[in-house]
Amino acid sequence: MQSCKNAIEELVITEIDVQISHLPQYRRDQINLSEVAAYALNRLPPMYATSKSGWMRQRKKAITEMRPQIESAVRRALTSVKPDALRDKSPLPFQEIANHARSLAELQQILGAENASWKDIPTALENALITIKIKSAVSNTYMATSKRDAIADKDDTAFSRKPPEISWKGRSMATSTSLAQDEQKAKDFQTYMVDVNYQFSNVLEKLVLSLAYHQIQKLHPAIAETVDLGETTAYVLNRLPTMYATTEKGYRELRLRAREVYGKEVVAVLKEAIAVCVEAPNVEKVPLPLARFEAELEEALEQIRWILQRDDINWSNAAFIVEECLQQAINNEIEWRKRSDYNYPYSS
Repeated sequence: MQSCKNAIEELVITEIDVQISHLPQYRRDQINLSEVAAYALNRLPPMYATSKSGWMRQRKKAITEMRPQIESAVRRALTSVKPDALRDKSPLPFQEIANHARSLAELQQILGAENASWKDIPTALENALITIKIKSAVSNTYMATSKRDAIADKDDTAFSRKPPEISWKGRSMATSTSLAQDEQKAKDFQTYMVDVNYQFSNVLEKLVLSLAYHQIQKLHPAIAETVDLGETTAYVLNRLPTMYATTEKGYRELRLRAREVYGKEVVAVLKEAIAVCVEAPNVEKVPLPLARFEAELEEALEQIRWILQRDDINWSNAAFIVEECLQQAINNEIEWRKRSDYNYPYSS
C-alpha cells in the first residue's frame, strides 16, 4: 500500500543481508530470501505508519528497542527455512506484489538504468530511443556499403558479415542530481526500493483496507470526510498478528484463516479505529517520506506518455509498454518525440 507501510520490513531485509554476508555464495544461492523474510516478519510485531512522524517514531522504536528480536527472528528463519523440492512454488497473485517501486525496478532493468529514480526514467527512455536511432543508422550505412562493395568485387562475402546489433542498452545513466546530493532523499529512495527483489505480502493489508473502505462509506458524508483510510487501516493492522505469504497457496490459506479467525475481530477494531479518527483527526499529517517519489512517478508517467505518444500508460503497465515500444523502434514501427525538440507542455 502506498499510504501505509510496515516500518519493520526494511530492518528485517537489512538484517538478512548482514547475516548471510559471511556465507559462501553457493549457500546464499540455496536460500529463499522471501521465505526467510516472511518467516521473520510473522514472528515480529507489526509497525505500520502512515505519516512522516509516525514512520520516524516506529523506526526509532524498532532500531533502539527491537534489535535483539529482529536479529533472533532472522537467525531462526535462516535455520528453519530449508530448500524443499516438493514445496509449492507458485508465485503470489500479481495484485499482491504489484507496486510502484516494483514497476520502477522493471523499467530500470529494461532501460539499463541501474539506480534510476522515477525522475530519471524519461531521460533514460530518450537515451534508449536515441541509441536505437543511431545504431539503426549505422546498420543501414553498413548494409549499403556492403552491398556496394559486393557489386564492385562481385563477391557475396560482404553479405555474410553480421551487421551491428541494434540494442538500446549500454549507455551509462547517472542518478538525478537531487537524489545524489540529498542524503536523506537517497536513504528514503533505498527504503522505497528495498523489497523489490522479494516476493512476500501481508495478506491482511488489502483485506483490512477493503473492509475499512466499506465501513467508512457507511458513515454520514460529513463524518466520513474526517476519517483517514490509511490511518484506520494502520490502526487495525498494528493490532493484529502479521500474516505474510510467499506463494499463491500460502496466500489462499492465510486469507481464509484471516477471515475465519480474525473476521469479527477486524470489524470490532475497525469501529474502534474509526471512532479514534473521528475524535482526533490528524489534519496536519505529513505524508510518509516515501510519498515524495509518488509525485515524481506522476510527472514521469506524463513525460513517458508524451514521448511515446501513448495515453494508455500507467504505473502498472509502463514497463510492458516501454519495452514493446523499444522493440517497435528497432523495427522502425513507431514515431516518438524528444522533449527538447518540441514544445514539451509539462514542467521538468
